[in-house]
Amino acid sequence: MKKLSIIFILTIFVQLLWAQKSVEIKKWNVTNPQKINLPAFSAVKNIEGETFKRTNLLINTKVNFNNKSLIWKTIEVAEDSIILNKPDSNNLVLFIAYLSVDRWTKGNLNLKLNAYYEIYVDDELVKTKKKADLKNNKIELKLNLGNHKLAIKAITANENLKLAADFEYSKDFNNCNATASLNNKKYYTINDVLEGKNVSSAEISPSGKYVLINFSETIHNSGKAKRYSKIYNLEKNKNISILRNKNISNVSWLPKTDKLTYSSSFEKKSEIFVFDLQSGEEKSIVKGIENLSNFAWSPNEDYIIYSDYIKAKKPGDLKRVYGADDRLPYFRNRSFLHKVDVISGNVTQITAGNLSANLQDINPDGTKILFSTSKMDYAEVPFRKQNLYEMDVNTFDLKTIWEDKIYSGYCQYSPDGAKLLVQGSPECFGKIGVNVSEGKIPNDYDNQLYFYDLATKKATSISKNFDPAINNAYWSKNNNIYVSAAEKDYVNLYKYNQKSKSFNKLKLSVEVLGNINYSYNKPLAVYTGTSISTPKKLYLLNLKKQTSTLLSFPEKERFANIEFGKTEKWNFVNKSGTTIYGRVYYPPFYDANKKYPVIVNFYGGTSPIERSFGGRYPINNWASNGYIVYVLQPSGATGFGQNFSALHVNGWGFDPIDDIIDGTKKFLKTHSSADSKNVGCIGASYGGYTTMFIQTQTNIFKTAVSHAGISSISSYWGEGYWGYTYNTCAAKYSYPWSRQDMYVKNSALYNADKFQNSILLLHGTSDTNVPVGESLQYYAALNILGKDVEMVLVDGQNHWILDYQKRIKWHYTIISWFDKKLKNQPQQWNDMYPDKNL
Repeated sequence: MKKLSIIFILTIFVQLLWAQKSVEIKKWNVTNPQKINLPAFSAVKNIEGETFKRTNLLINTKVNFNNKSLIWKTIEVAEDSIILNKPDSNNLVLFIAYLSVDRWTKGNLNLKLNAYYEIYVDDELVKTKKKADLKNNKIELKLNLGNHKLAIKAITANENLKLAADFEYSKDFNNCNATASLNNKKYYTINDVLEGKNVSSAEISPSGKYVLINFSETIHNSGKAKRYSKIYNLEKNKNISILRNKNISNVSWLPKTDKLTYSSSFEKKSEIFVFDLQSGEEKSIVKGIENLSNFAWSPNEDYIIYSDYIKAKKPGDLKRVYGADDRLPYFRNRSFLHKVDVISGNVTQITAGNLSANLQDINPDGTKILFSTSKMDYAEVPFRKQNLYEMDVNTFDLKTIWEDKIYSGYCQYSPDGAKLLVQGSPECFGKIGVNVSEGKIPNDYDNQLYFYDLATKKATSISKNFDPAINNAYWSKNNNIYVSAAEKDYVNLYKYNQKSKSFNKLKLSVEVLGNINYSYNKPLAVYTGTSISTPKKLYLLNLKKQTSTLLSFPEKERFANIEFGKTEKWNFVNKSGTTIYGRVYYPPFYDANKKYPVIVNFYGGTSPIERSFGGRYPINNWASNGYIVYVLQPSGATGFGQNFSALHVNGWGFDPIDDIIDGTKKFLKTHSSADSKNVGCIGASYGGYTTMFIQTQTNIFKTAVSHAGISSISSYWGEGYWGYTYNTCAAKYSYPWSRQDMYVKNSALYNADKFQNSILLLHGTSDTNVPVGESLQYYAALNILGKDVEMVLVDGQNHWILDYQKRIKWHYTIISWFDKKLKNQPQQWNDMYPDKNL
């Protein structure tokens, strides 16, 4: 008898253990009933013998669930409780509640509602009910960690309206915590990254009176984007015109007058227009242009220089390759320059020959243009030489500024036309821009600025002792030089003082400056930018007062309800005594007394991971999924001074690897809430190389994710579209046959037998930058060695995953892998990629 009692108790215990948990959804926000009229003859049967379906009213009724014109009230429901006493039929009622889960969760939403309804989860339709009865509807849901909006759009029948709802976990999720509430705060999701309205760019008119603002709006669940432009009057603080659904491109202001110019194409030919805001008149300047690429107006607005883009004929089934770059499918395409006389409309081709011509600038007095050509030369690094020319636009007389320059530069005229402002590498003019210790080779990607005197042909470095890397520069007609520069993980704006030869930082309202555009006649500019937990905004900048005024933040309402975790800087000193900069992102629900898995993110290539918002690798979202994210800038990144960036040159697998391992160990030691037993790392491209290789050098990373990684430096050098040209910097003067200590010994493929723990390899099948073979061969090696490796290939995608639906799946592939390995939560991964015996 005693034995039977024990068995009975154990049976009850097991049943309780495996019983499916559920959470009741009792509180709802509900609107007052809104009468909807039926169409005429709705009671008459159609030719199929059916009467009008009231669910059609749901489909055709577009309602914003947060419409402030509706009257909302809060109700609490229980089983069989009456929400509305016999409302009239065909009334529209809206319900909203929120369901929060602390991990990826699978379960069923059980809903009883005696009405015709549609139910939406996070604004996506999941169920339509076509009968107004109280039968339970079981709706399967897969919910990511976070707070989810449940919204019901219902049409009443002529009976008491009743509602009951609960969420029932699937049996594998009994340790999940779900909460129903009316709290509309949420965490940052991949949909917030990809969707919504954003300012793509902006230009201020020459007078500083108007701003042309270009918007892009990506539609939820489609990935399709609507693009349009607004013209904003700064004096009246209002929009005065909208350009929507027009077949136009290259929209910009004329150089000196507040008129718009743009091009339009029809039947493979283009036409350039001018639009006068005041009169509303559109004027055609030139038509019938074939293969138009881009165009620029002269400062006096009397002529246009445009560039065409001519695709070469396909060579046929067999192609002789003339040089290493001829393997690229676009290498034989060419661009030439043409001049359009605005008054007559006459077009004259002004460059021809075997080499493409690129317009660099137009002299401020309009009499001359500056353009360049370049050609491959495999006898000397970096295998390309530039010629720079100045042409008289009236006589077409040509003057050579420089010839066969091995380090090219981007040039613009000074206001008086006597000098050039040149942006180029530290070795653009020999050693005058180089600032590295003896024995180091400067990093060609660490852009510098120079003055070049056209009369004396003498160059002067102006940024040699300036640590930030130059992004772009603008020389105003008032002789002021403004410089956008990458400084550590920020992008800042500086003004260069020519008298004191110093750079002065200007105050901005963003941490990472995006695009900036300057007014010709006034000390004004417009700029876009983001900050570490703030999306893109558009500002007006007074360059004299250094004050910024917000012009546009299209996603203000959406982001008002999103909660972000705290962020902070965290730096350490490496073995060489150099400070390695980094930052930390915490989950929004962070509790210092708890342990959290850690993701370490790095690039390790030549540019820092900016503290910008969103992007291809949305760090804020990783943190929102319950991870502490540590981002560091290993040795070799630009923006920290030339000595630091020089460590990138011939640095494959050396200093950056040591910095990441050393930094991670020190980070874990000083952060008690970081779970040192559950640490992963992630990197892409060069960062993917670093990820692949680092798993052969240390065991501190329980798992890793490599996107588009390089497993063999030598195969990437030979097969990647830009492999050998990128290595004219990253492996300068070093080749597979001369530096096997780097190309072989520091490649993950040749260290596969030393691999530890686990890795997920991701790659686009159409990647031209880092061919997919880099992941395929590493996967094969690790498979043969019996290592813990998975590989997911993204069909038809290049180096970046741009397709909307594929991007979302790719994103959740990363999150689910980390959840599986670092949280012991394999359910989402298994749901996406179930095991198969092939």
